[in-house]
Amino acid sequence: MSEDPLDIRVQCQVYFSDKLVIANYYSLRAHSMAGTPQEPQYQRTPRKRLSGEERRALILRRAKQVFARSPYAEASTGELARESEVTEPVLYKHFGSKKGLFLAVLGEFGAQFLETLQERVSRRAEEDILDALAHFIDDYRAAIQADPETQRVLFQAVAESSDPEIAQCIREHNRKIYAFLHQLIARALERGDLDAAVNPDAAAWGYMSMILTFQYGLMLGLSGEVAEVQQEMSRLWLRGLRAPAS
Repeated sequence: MSEDPLDIRVQCQVYFSDKLVIANYYSLRAHSMAGTPQEPQYQRTPRKRLSGEERRALILRRAKQVFARSPYAEASTGELARESEVTEPVLYKHFGSKKGLFLAVLGEFGAQFLETLQERVSRRAEEDILDALAHFIDDYRAAIQADPETQRVLFQAVAESSDPEIAQCIREHNRKIYAFLHQLIARALERGDLDAAVNPDAAAWGYMSMILTFQYGLMLGLSGEVAEVQQEMSRLWLRGLRAPAS
């Protein structure tokens, strides 16, 4: 028996009506999504693999920051490793122990501090060696201000000086400053700018006493008070060393 043409027409209308509803739904949905800001898709940049030397330098920089803000005893190897973005085994591989890392930080950044100080003083000495002596303490203070973290690490080392290796590192640091001063004073003596009777060892230790006073003032938060009188101290000391006017 054949189907009624009317029934066929009704079925077709229902079919195409359903299709139209579905098409309208997806059209509206696509339009809505197009108007909605989408989350940006970021592509992660692969991290550059550091060489052993670069990794060691990074660990030293990060360790300096940790030792500058925390007492040596409270700075854990876990914290040092996290700050350096390495595991503790990698830390031990490069430095052997926390003390080994601390000594390496002292050696690396203590040397950089001395280089900064020597460059400042040497530029003055090229023009006038007496001017270099007159402003030695000023240049020392400027070198500290250029890298205050290193000075704080040196303070931590002084607090740990009951350890023979740490104490030896601090002694060597101060002896290098003394040797540089001694060299300047010897040159001034050779030029006849200082009294020939001046003992260069005693003169150098006179400047070192001012440096140690400044260091101690920083540790106790008295740097402002000490700085106020330092220029006068340097001026008086140099006046006592200078050769008498002819």
